[in-house]
Amino acid sequence: ADLSAGAGRKTKQSQELPWHQKLACRMLRMGPTPKHVAFIMDGNRRYAKKHQIQRIVGHTRGYQTLLEVLKWCNELDVKVATVYAFALDNFKRSRNEVDSLMELATRKFTEMLDSEKTISQYGVRVQVLGALDRLPTKLQHVMARVMQSTRGHTKLTLNIAFAYSARHEVEQAAESIRRGVREGDLKAEDAQSGLLERCLYTSGLPEPDLLIRTSGETRLSDFLVSQCRRGTYLSFVEALWPELSFWNFFGVVFAYQRHHASLLHDRRCMAEIESRTDVESIYDKSPMEKRTKRFMEKRKQERERYIDSLAVQFKTTRFSSR
Repeated sequence: ADLSAGAGRKTKQSQELPWHQKLACRMLRMGPTPKHVAFIMDGNRRYAKKHQIQRIVGHTRGYQTLLEVLKWCNELDVKVATVYAFALDNFKRSRNEVDSLMELATRKFTEMLDSEKTISQYGVRVQVLGALDRLPTKLQHVMARVMQSTRGHTKLTLNIAFAYSARHEVEQAAESIRRGVREGDLKAEDAQSGLLERCLYTSGLPEPDLLIRTSGETRLSDFLVSQCRRGTYLSFVEALWPELSFWNFFGVVFAYQRHHASLLHDRRCMAEIESRTDVESIYDKSPMEKRTKRFMEKRKQERERYIDSLAVQFKTTRFSSR
């Protein structure tokens, strides 16, 4: 779905894929297709250098590529797409570049609100994964408004990892469990690895079936490390992110299908090993499950209240500016 401003004014034909891409997707759907695809969108700055344009223009081209990728995912009936948009380490870049990226993000999230009808039409739920409190106030507010307005959508979940690192994600999950024990919502024996996994940003979503990194780099860069530890097909593509083509994507999904059986086998083996070493098995699981279920529901409600409080501030600021 095109989430940019003015999407509602585009014709249905312009929003659809070309016939040959739709045909290729139909062929792929004859085999197993990934339900959760993750992307490390690498290469925007190198693209800018290669074409001798400003870095922010490279990032803008990268955003346009993201819109195309979401159309491909939608055509393949992908249920979850997770994109690595801005790492916590990216704050170490020059002040000018960071400020430009924050302005670009604020503008694009605002455009999502302006094309809210189109987002609703495609059933896109937007979630932002990361340290929201590290971001400029205005960006926090507009991100929260987008998350609030798309909360009920169920066709495609778009996770945008922004101010994110896997290490910070695990630290936040562990701190949440420690707080639960302190406040009496959990007992010490509840704090097992299974609960830690349920407290990650991606709680309630399937693990990534496929992870694609562009620009030829062959590392995860602290992205979804816990979620990709079993049965995720990793693909490292030479193309820079703004240059990623449909046929690059097609080739990666086709390769995933060729390895699908072995990936399923690996995932089953990992699940069996984890069940054998599950420390929780020595405890009575019935009361433990009740406590953890109440704890998880409380966390969800707290998160929604936090997002709603930020979204209200965006509404107030926007109304005042008018």
